[in-house]
Amino acid sequence: MKKIYIDISFIYNNKTGIGQYVENLILALKDNVNLEYFDLKLPQKLKFKSIFWILWLNSYIYIKTLIKRPKAIFFPAFFMPYFKVKNVKYYTVIHDLCHLREGEMTKYFKFIYNLSTNISIKRADIIVTVSETIKQELIEAFNISPNKIKVTYNSIGQHFINPAIDNNILQKYDIDKDKYILSVATLNKRKNIPDLIKAFEKISSKYPNLKLVLVGGMGNEQREKLTQHKNVIFTGYIADEELPTLYKNAMFYVFPSLYEGFGIPLIEAQEMSCPVLCSDIPVFREVAGESAEFTTTESDGIVEKFEYLINNPERREELIKLGSENVKRFSTDKILEQLKEII
Repeated sequence: MKKIYIDISFIYNNKTGIGQYVENLILALKDNVNLEYFDLKLPQKLKFKSIFWILWLNSYIYIKTLIKRPKAIFFPAFFMPYFKVKNVKYYTVIHDLCHLREGEMTKYFKFIYNLSTNISIKRADIIVTVSETIKQELIEAFNISPNKIKVTYNSIGQHFINPAIDNNILQKYDIDKDKYILSVATLNKRKNIPDLIKAFEKISSKYPNLKLVLVGGMGNEQREKLTQHKNVIFTGYIADEELPTLYKNAMFYVFPSLYEGFGIPLIEAQEMSCPVLCSDIPVFREVAGESAEFTTTESDGIVEKFEYLINNPERREELIKLGSENVKRFSTDKILEQLKEII
């Protein structure tokens, strides 16, 4: 059985999309190859963590690889060593190219991601990405051979498999079933949260009992800057086990991003029979197909779709049925098939 190493650092450092990708990768591979894990745990408050990570990859991991000689190593998040060991296959996963977008990152992080992406593109034996959309972006931006890039889709986390639905969680956040619109995102610029909030504020007087629930890395300091509206609920990060209940009881889920590499919350919502409204961007067309309602990213366009879905329960039911079929494309079994083709 082949010995394969996986860098699992992002399980600890990033509990959003990349961390979940690592967990699903392990689940898909563990019964088919001999897996070994390595990780670097750095203090949360440590400055310039990325520099330490790059040094660690090119020293400790290089030496460990030289001694242990695995068949392959998976680096699930851009970063991989510049120095490689012969006869070891290096796989790196590039989830998106958001660092190429203007105003998306600070100069420091832009430099780090540019450096890491360029190393991965030049040094990796195989580049894995999470959508055909990002594969095409990589080909166009870096003139890479399509044969070097493989696609493995994301899937839902294990906390969505036969989850326990606890309606006491609704009381915790002072919300009621079918009386709130849900969004799960950080406050990155590309998530388009300010326009989402503006859209909700424009319709709120018409629907005074409706709330907007924002789950993710947003706290009270962001609330002060973004809105004073009493019906906009900022939960901050929540336990994974709470998410299925919030999806299950929402009137619908809204995903107004300007840019994504895949968009895991879209299929999480569909898994929990929650209708999806998302921005009309290429990757969402790829992931959702005909199973979501699409909107422009400006607040007026979002308002129009809010009104449509709020007042059209038949369309919401149709989206639930379409979503339950669509999400089957992203099962762990499907990912395992894709990974078998790569390894």
